[in-house]
Amino acid sequence: MKRKSTAVWAAVLITLGLAGLAWFSVPLGWGVLNAGNAAGLLFSAAVLAVGALFPQLRRWFEAERLRKGKRAALRILQLALALGILWSAVLTGCMIQGAADSVPPGEPVTVVVLGSKVNGTEPSADLQARINAAYAFLVQNPTCKAIASGGKGVGEAISEAEAIRRGLVRLGIDENRVLLEDQSTSTLENIAFSQKIIREHKLPPKLAIVTDEYHQFRAGRVAEGYGSEAYAVPAHTPWYIFSACYARELLALTNFLIL
Repeated sequence: MKRKSTAVWAAVLITLGLAGLAWFSVPLGWGVLNAGNAAGLLFSAAVLAVGALFPQLRRWFEAERLRKGKRAALRILQLALALGILWSAVLTGCMIQGAADSVPPGEPVTVVVLGSKVNGTEPSADLQARINAAYAFLVQNPTCKAIASGGKGVGEAISEAEAIRRGLVRLGIDENRVLLEDQSTSTLENIAFSQKIIREHKLPPKLAIVTDEYHQFRAGRVAEGYGSEAYAVPAHTPWYIFSACYARELLALTNFLIL
């Protein structure tokens, strides 16, 4: 019976490890490697290794010598894993809640489109999703103006803000409705610098933040920290980069809430 249970656990861990490696490798095909899928790949590789060595590890933990200390260490590892899974579930719930806080009908707002990677002069798949979501909202709310927010990063020939502006104009939005904030390098700066433009142009102080669904909760909390009421205009993250984006947001949100 013990041998059978060992084989089952080994098979489960190996399957999970292989599935994780495949899932976090998908974004690599689109040139996406960030802290999220890098951490996911390392964790999946560790799960796979534990699965492959599970019979030997089980015998080692069950050996008479130092059994008490080994079991205590195992319990600590199990507790840490359980807490990690629970924490990820809590953060995922926060992300879902943040994306659901939509703009009330008729509410005067300023649309703030948060930047993401630009490949040369072309928006990445992630940024294009945000441009598309902003376009749909601006068409439905023709009196609103938008702030395209994001500086110029490594490998970008133009700022993220300029890529957003060009994308919206290409889709048919009047360029006079799009203001540029092209100096920010983080979500905190996106919001802070956009607020300055809002004050200068006497725009509605309430924000309609356009960003990926997973990012809405943190962006909204940042806006609240700066004294702004914020609503969500969620963009749908392309499936093939979702694992990298979601895992990176777990890390970023943990840093934001705890550190």
